[in-house]
Amino acid sequence: MDIREELDILIRSRQPVISLVTGEEERAHDLVKEVAQRLNGRDLFFWNTVMGFRREGGSNPLEEGRMDPLTALQRIEGYRGDAIFVLEDFHPFFEQPVIVRMLRNLLHSLRSSRKTVILLSPFFKLPPEIRDDVPQVFLPLPDYEALREILHEICDSRDVKVDLSKDAEEKLVKSALGLTENQARGVFVKSILKHKVLDQSAIQLVLSEKQKVIRKEEVLEFFPAREKISDIGGLDNLKDWLKKRDKAFSSRAKEYGLPNPKGILIIGIQGTGKSLTAKATSALWRLPLLRLDMGKVFGSLVGESEERMRKALLLAETISPCILWIDEIEKAFSSVTGAGDSGTSARVFGTFLTWMQEKEKPVFVIATGNDITNLPPELMRKGRFDEIFFVDLPHYEERMEIFRVHLSKVRPVIRNYDVALLAGETEGFSGAEIEQAIINAMYNAFDDGERDFTTEDILQGIREVVPISKLMSERIERLREWAADRTRKANKEVH
Repeated sequence: MDIREELDILIRSRQPVISLVTGEEERAHDLVKEVAQRLNGRDLFFWNTVMGFRREGGSNPLEEGRMDPLTALQRIEGYRGDAIFVLEDFHPFFEQPVIVRMLRNLLHSLRSSRKTVILLSPFFKLPPEIRDDVPQVFLPLPDYEALREILHEICDSRDVKVDLSKDAEEKLVKSALGLTENQARGVFVKSILKHKVLDQSAIQLVLSEKQKVIRKEEVLEFFPAREKISDIGGLDNLKDWLKKRDKAFSSRAKEYGLPNPKGILIIGIQGTGKSLTAKATSALWRLPLLRLDMGKVFGSLVGESEERMRKALLLAETISPCILWIDEIEKAFSSVTGAGDSGTSARVFGTFLTWMQEKEKPVFVIATGNDITNLPPELMRKGRFDEIFFVDLPHYEERMEIFRVHLSKVRPVIRNYDVALLAGETEGFSGAEIEQAIINAMYNAFDDGERDFTTEDILQGIREVVPISKLMSERIERLREWAADRTRKANKEVH
């Protein structure tokens, strides 16, 4: 449903109090003015603690100037007429019991009137006493058409020379998805001022500026696609699954009738390439990779954690199609069933689960985890993810491939090394441990007169590594038993 239509319906249905969540106050004002114009005969007032009440397009029958929030609510209750009251940045006053009580009074007294209070705030925050009775409307970030209109408006008003093909203009506008109107306007103007012309060079600048903006949010992080699918040694079943969905988000796939893939949960032993898979998928599918830092989601204020999660998911949807990567997901949601954080983890988890189940935008989730015992069972219910893959320690052929991948990164001629022998000596090693053995060999050879390292050096490096299969053998066996009939194997079986 369009947000204008949603707000219009809520007001006409005589919803007494509405929460409008956005950081774009000016854009929210325009939206409410547009809706108010549709509802003929309704006065429109804006209020904040500095300016008091301001009436849109007419004389002000309410007192102007600074006014405490309780008095403002009392004036709204006593106003004789049909009106919409937009209260700006009202959320700090939710800490005052008398304000919460007055809002509860308004929920009853305004229900039979044609007066509506809109709480305009950049935060997803309502006191628990009224949370169930106040609908929340979220102003989405500007879409493709809105950003395209802003770009054309800037070019026309500044008489800018434009050197963009139709495809290049589409890429430029899409590169700004995920920005607010003001942020998009700023990066477009910056590009014009820097290059004196609007051409393809603006695309990279806009992407660079967008990364800075997203970094300010802290919760999401852009990852450049440096790793390739060929950098993953083994995991053939998982790689085949990903390759088959290479064009899943294309227009041809949509015309064919294919649904957007939802995501995958990759669980398994540490150092076996789970995180590498997320990065390589970004390069394979040519989609931006966003890492959701769950540690930064949780805030100290009531409602802050849910708001951060909601904003991160909204931003991912705006940038879509994209890949959302959640690393070590079990650490984020391990306390869902506990009561140590006043239910914050459970609420954040609930927000994430609801989004996973209902999302329509092409955001592919890659969640990785090491310890399934701490994962809530709801997360693994069918329908959340397309597949749950289990990554085991690499077998002999996979270890040979892993050695080839890592050796080729540091030495152009790998035939100088007995890869078959090395693979045979690393039974129970993870990919990360094989890489560490090669690094050990390089350090030892460099220390020994800066000579080139040999197969014998790598064998020595192998002996210096204590593999996780020895340190955590019991836990690995339990994990394998659990995964046997619950997951799909990422490694191709050897017969």
